[in-house]
Amino acid sequence: MDLHAENGALTPIIQTERLTLRPLAPGDDAAVVAALSHWDVVKWLTAVPWPYTLDDAVYFRTQIAAQPRHLHWAIDDGTGLIGVISVKPDMGYWLASGHHGKGIMTEAATAIVADAFAGGMSEIASGHLIGNVPSRAILTGLGFADTHMTTATHCPSGTTVPLQRMALQAATWAARHD
Repeated sequence: MDLHAENGALTPIIQTERLTLRPLAPGDDAAVVAALSHWDVVKWLTAVPWPYTLDDAVYFRTQIAAQPRHLHWAIDDGTGLIGVISVKPDMGYWLASGHHGKGIMTEAATAIVADAFAGGMSEIASGHLIGNVPSRAILTGLGFADTHMTTATHCPSGTTVPLQRMALQAATWAARHD
């Protein structure tokens, strides 16, 4: 099966030491629902509905991730989808709870950032909810720097939450990886 053709997206397939970063496919929907049925994952995401349903996964894959200007990758460790990472141009990501603390997201994010800058992006924006220490560690480890504080609507809880915005410049990335 050609996942790239099946997805119809411009998302390139990226291979890392342990992971394949590939377009989302219909066969991923159940894994997305399973992962986003855990509050420990969803509580750190602003735009994810709660509870998360199969209809939500299909909508995300066919309407959001399929947009040419939105690059989304399934993070696949050889057993199937274990998370999603995107650059749109904001970088966002989540990982199924059983895979936290293993360096997987750092590996995926490093590959995505390198690909984005190699493709001509000059800056990548991202951010994290206050209190999400692991996400902040990933971003600062990549070289992201704080830009400003803002608020966002947290769809899972229906509340407004503080959000630390960050950015990484291509020149900063290049200086760290020469």
